[in-house]
Amino acid sequence: MKAKQSKTPRALATGTKLTCADNTGARIVQIVSVFGYHGVRRRQPKMGLGDIATVTVKKGTPDMRKKLVRAVVIRQKKEMRRPNGLRVSFDDNAVVVVDEKNEPKGTEIKGPVAREVAERYPKLGSMATIIV
Repeated sequence: MKAKQSKTPRALATGTKLTCADNTGARIVQIVSVFGYHGVRRRQPKMGLGDIATVTVKKGTPDMRKKLVRAVVIRQKKEMRRPNGLRVSFDDNAVVVVDEKNEPKGTEIKGPVAREVAERYPKLGSMATIIV
């Protein structure tokens, strides 16, 4: 896994509901915990583009509902500044369900994927139809 090039704002706290942008069967997920977050006592763990979290499936197929799965954030509403000065934001907050090796469980991704995520996770980048 490659390191992030730009400092993405951590705009998604635990408890945030996100849309699932793949075809695994999950539609709406909620963040439970963030991997690699070392914060301050009593501070809500937050995450941004390219971060991995444990999420619970709130809406989806019956076999996916109420399950804890890992997911990677591919889009976020909060605008992000790239090193070249360009500011990028998306219409929604979206994740893709991944396995233990950070490879996607689904076979397709709906909607655009941030370039930072595609560079960090090559499998997600190859599945994406649009990279912004």
